[in-house]
Amino acid sequence: MKKEKPKYGWYVRDLIIGFTIIGLVGLIVFIFGLYLHGILGNILICIGVVLMFLFLWPGVGLTALNLTISDSFYLDKSMEALYKTESLQILDVGCGTGRTAVKIAKLLQNGGHLTGIDIYEKKAIAGNSLYTVQMNARIEEVEDRTTFQYGSAIDIPFDDGKFDIVNFSSVLHELHMEYGPEKALEEAYRVLKPGGYLYISEWNRNSILTIIFLGIFCFVFKPYKYWRNLIDKHGFQELSYQRFGGFGIFSTIKKK
Repeated sequence: MKKEKPKYGWYVRDLIIGFTIIGLVGLIVFIFGLYLHGILGNILICIGVVLMFLFLWPGVGLTALNLTISDSFYLDKSMEALYKTESLQILDVGCGTGRTAVKIAKLLQNGGHLTGIDIYEKKAIAGNSLYTVQMNARIEEVEDRTTFQYGSAIDIPFDDGKFDIVNFSSVLHELHMEYGPEKALEEAYRVLKPGGYLYISEWNRNSILTIIFLGIFCFVFKPYKYWRNLIDKHGFQELSYQRFGGFGIFSTIKKK
């Protein structure tokens, strides 16, 4: 009997489809312009180039990103706190379909429990839902050490000092409201125990690899310095910053 596979979904699938279609239209317009002479041909060539630059480039890049992205984000190397304490209480904020949360749960060797929260909108991840993440946890055999529920990054529904670790994996850049990332870090500080660990994983827009993948849309993400200043401002001490291509993971600790 064929084993059921988890369904983690593609990141911004609908955006990829839209970008790729518009970009391919640009390619057709460009090619058509090459066969025309005069001003009309030049105009079509320019329009085609612009459409390919703005849409086909990130469409192809995001497709490649989804096909090559690591399921673990090197968590076994970056989240050293997982091995320091027994019976850890972990909060994964913006857990989505569980791609990262499940991997963290699998790394729990000294007991403990992972709680994942998300608002479960389907804009960023295809198929994102509470049912999907619960199903993936069951398939990956971590159902007994995970709990998933609705919850917002800027209003975390738990008491002060409940968790040993709080994790944000490519989530904070999605908080488009004014001061959204700052409010999320305030909430993380509140629900962490004294000396608790905060992990922030984000793409660095100044990375060559991020630019290659996303083209002009690399500006969706923030540079390293933005996150570094935000971490220090909200009561956390940076322990390390590890780069994995254009992806960076901050390891921080709550200042006592």
